Amino acid sequence: MAFTESIKEHIKKTIASKEKQYSAIGTLISTVIMLTPLCGLLFQCGCDWPWFGLDTKCNFYKADVEHQCPWCTSLMTGILSTGLAIISGVWASIVYLCPATNQHAANEVLMRIVFGGTVFVLVAILTAGLAASWQGYPAGIG
Repeated sequence: MAFTESIKEHIKKTIASKEKQYSAIGTLISTVIMLTPLCGLLFQCGCDWPWFGLDTKCNFYKADVEHQCPWCTSLMTGILSTGLAIISGVWASIVYLCPATNQHAANEVLMRIVFGGTVFVLVAILTAGLAASWQGYPAGIG
């Protein structure tokens, strides 16, 4: 019981400021929106922005293609890759040590979101490469 209480207290201390909370939410929303077009960019599978059809053109839905999108084909690599990237981005936005301490709160939130988004993209590229390699996907980064 004491262990779970100490974890809860540590989490409360970690995300105590409104700036950290807003940046975590902003990073989560932006990474979820960027996820599918990033998939299309990395795997050249046809995935696009939500307002341009999301995954409707993904090669996962085409039975006649030799290789299908690694994130869409394998639930394990898809969820592990994208989940790790999103969680890494959100966590990075929370723990980011802003270089300027006397800045406007909106600037701090924006800097945290940009940092979290950058970490998200870097982790997504790394995990996408691993997923493509494991599945023998030749297109894109694989």
